[in-house]
Amino acid sequence: PDVIDGRTFTSTVVDLNPWVEYEFRVVATNKIGGGEPSLPSEKVRTEEAVPEIPPSEVSGGGGSRSELVITWDPVPEELQNGEGFGYVVAFRPSGTSTWIQTVVTSPDTPRYVFRNESILPFSPYEVKVGVYNNKGEGPFSAVATVFSAEEEPSTAPSGVSATSLSSSAIQVSWTAIPWKMSNGRLLGYEVSLW
Repeated sequence: PDVIDGRTFTSTVVDLNPWVEYEFRVVATNKIGGGEPSLPSEKVRTEEAVPEIPPSEVSGGGGSRSELVITWDPVPEELQNGEGFGYVVAFRPSGTSTWIQTVVTSPDTPRYVFRNESILPFSPYEVKVGVYNNKGEGPFSAVATVFSAEEEPSTAPSGVSATSLSSSAIQVSWTAIPWKMSNGRLLGYEVSLW
């Protein structure tokens, strides 16, 4: 810290974080060095301000049928800048222009689940999460792409045929199901015999 002139008995400490409690000590110094620190001042809290830091690691996915799961790393208390802190969760189907918004009032909550029967399986959504407190709304995170929950494939492979190769082997072939009908990341096919 800077040394203040010996005839000055006040100092303004700047660049502090909003809505944080601080206590101060003062040390008298001379050319030999510093003395013992004073007893601490009473704790004093800086005033509230609009939040400046959005949540990080916005992502999501998974969940159950007809769900869109959005997750984020909560903003630490020392960066919430005031009382009444919460999140504004915004999302929209990729390629559309209208955001759907909801408010999450708990500052420690790391996720939001949107449930709606109209959500198609494994569909991409653009999502972003903003912050607010009693002083107003802060910034949103960068937009992330999150997929709605997967479901089982909605159609069977077609064109199944079998060709005998030998006395102990048969080759089975089929036509792949369309990507839109896989309702998720297609892991593969199972060949069963009846």
